[in-house]
Amino acid sequence: MTTSVSNRRSFFLSAASLAGAAAVSSTLIAQPTPTNLTAFLQTYDEAWASHNPQAIAMLHAEDVLVVNRFGSMLEGRAELEKAMQFLHGPGGPFHSITFPRQKLLVSRMLNTDMATLHARWKNPTMGPGDQLAHGSQTPWVDLLSTYLLMRRGKTWQIVQHDLHSVDPIKFPFKTKWNA
Repeated sequence: MTTSVSNRRSFFLSAASLAGAAAVSSTLIAQPTPTNLTAFLQTYDEAWASHNPQAIAMLHAEDVLVVNRFGSMLEGRAELEKAMQFLHGPGGPFHSITFPRQKLLVSRMLNTDMATLHARWKNPTMGPGDQLAHGSQTPWVDLLSTYLLMRRGKTWQIVQHDLHSVDPIKFPFKTKWNA
């Protein structure tokens, strides 16, 4: 038989459990960037600098979704690798370009096996025919590169990657990201 005391006790225990779960969850989210996530970004930069389509593709999950800064979507590692072969292969627009390294802006652990990274990057301006604008004197475009990573064993893989051209608004007040 249920009494009002046992109902209150059940309610209190449920509330305490939820509060404890929320505290654990916020602790996971508030963690600083784990070294292996920082290393992942460096590994990505190295693969990109090598102009090796397979090395780039292998950092992505089999079912990855990539949206580039032009809004083109690539679905799956095989499709991504074909795109990287076009971009980085002989005669491709990125074949002989040296890209700057990405700068990590912020990362968040969503749970123990999932994280987001937001990095500042630069990309050359593209012209007609998917070639570099202005040849070797091409201007660079600021990018925000957002990764959704999933840990698979001891390694991280990209499950979603979104790239956005950045033309930041200057707020009339100071923010963490807009000094």
